[in-house]
Amino acid sequence: MKKIIGYLSSYFREQLNFRYLVVLILFIALAVYLNFYVRSEDDWIKADPDALRRLLKYILGYACMFGGAYALLLPFDKDRSLRSLKLWSLIGFAVLLFAVRAWLLPDWAWLAHRVPTAYLTLSWKIIVNATGFVLLFIPCTLFWLLADRHREPLYGFHAKGVVLWPYFVLIALMLPLIIAAGMQPAFQSVYPRAAHLGLVPGNPHRMAATLAYEGVYSFDYVVTEFFFRGFLILPFSRIAGPRVILPMCAFYVSIHFDKPLGECISSFFGGLVLGILSWRTRSIYGGVIVHLGIALAMECVGGLL
Repeated sequence: MKKIIGYLSSYFREQLNFRYLVVLILFIALAVYLNFYVRSEDDWIKADPDALRRLLKYILGYACMFGGAYALLLPFDKDRSLRSLKLWSLIGFAVLLFAVRAWLLPDWAWLAHRVPTAYLTLSWKIIVNATGFVLLFIPCTLFWLLADRHREPLYGFHAKGVVLWPYFVLIALMLPLIIAAGMQPAFQSVYPRAAHLGLVPGNPHRMAATLAYEGVYSFDYVVTEFFFRGFLILPFSRIAGPRVILPMCAFYVSIHFDKPLGECISSFFGGLVLGILSWRTRSIYGGVIVHLGIALAMECVGGLL
């Protein structure tokens, strides 16, 4: 724990630009307000019947959050490294990947003609969670093979010299907060996710189907850590150093716009801590432990309360 605290305090003491932090927090607060109180994502993007227009809106939305966070950083760019064409190409690539991942959902009507009604919701949710592997993990891995495989292990899949047990302590410290959140109606309407699979109690395959869903759901957290704390930190930081952490946090908040407000806000702080640790250790394993551990704890708390 002392080493983790040291990594965090060193970042805040030596690397963090507090003026930029204030500007970015105000920017994120405005985006969160527009989403939760004006319902910009639900009413402006998801409700649009035109598929191509929805995709363009997702691209625009993520470009505003991720690219906008970098644009706000430009006035503080003394060494001009943020003007790098490679950096902005990576930003565009990341935005496009996640926009397609958010947009490309399985067609419910098409699926309904091919899957029994009892397993329709389950199948749809498994496909949705599996798209992260296809649309994020595979393209980023191909990029690593082409550009970075001689520089470092696959973004963040590295454990040499990394002490992992303190991350389990972090999960234990988070449990009281998770339990407190579990008392809220907004939390209980979402978790446990396994309770919203459309599987009736008498279904003979209910347990196996639930475990299959939880497996795919859990692996999607590995993909999320790989994308946000691996791909968006490690190759980006070779260009712009630790300044890449806060723009990643802004992007990370935007993918929580469909979650309860408290979870959305806390995603900034969780992303910041995990981003700092990924940058210092060059590993995502600690983040996977924390992120997946908290997700499964939320499932358990949701099921018990």
